[in-house]
Amino acid sequence: MSFAPPSRASDDGALGMRLRALRRGAGLSLSELAKRADVAIGTISQIERGLANPSIRILEQLRVALDVPLTTLLEGDEPTPEISSSDAKESNIAEFVRRSSQRPQFSVSAGGLIKELLTPHGHHDLQFMIISLPPGSNSEEVLIGPGEKAGLVLEGEIRLTVGNRCEVLIQGDSFQFSSVVAHRIDNRSGSESRVLWIMNTRPPIPHF
Repeated sequence: MSFAPPSRASDDGALGMRLRALRRGAGLSLSELAKRADVAIGTISQIERGLANPSIRILEQLRVALDVPLTTLLEGDEPTPEISSSDAKESNIAEFVRRSSQRPQFSVSAGGLIKELLTPHGHHDLQFMIISLPPGSNSEEVLIGPGEKAGLVLEGEIRLTVGNRCEVLIQGDSFQFSSVVAHRIDNRSGSESRVLWIMNTRPPIPHF
């Protein structure tokens, strides 16, 4: 079974401009945001100038420090056509649909991992995405903290390490574990692998 990724991709320059606007809107200097998010000043400066490709861990630390959804960093605050801001306010219904053509897609490491965000825009207790792993790639930076992570191998083969235990998973295999335990995923096969990745994002994750 093949799952072709959408063509839309996040732009590092646009992400940087959104981050700068959010930081300034919160009245924070670079050093204040760096301290609050536990991210180096130089890294934030490079992201804001569109010179850095931040990992999901860094994006999560920044969005928690700014108290905004991850989707705000990746997309901005524009409402989707399905539910306008006024309709959502009147009906007290959060946005709950993410069209396949509207998935933000971003690379998260030099190894070529691509993540497609599936979570609808706004604040949600769960974040879920599709991770594409080229042959020989691995998750270099992962979020560690209270909560759980789970997933399903959509295509190919991965090696999942949780604590001291390592398992090889193939298409159709699923998993779930506490995210306080150190973990990583690798693709040591000769073809691309794709994984549906689910994680709890509240309470805020401590920054290690």
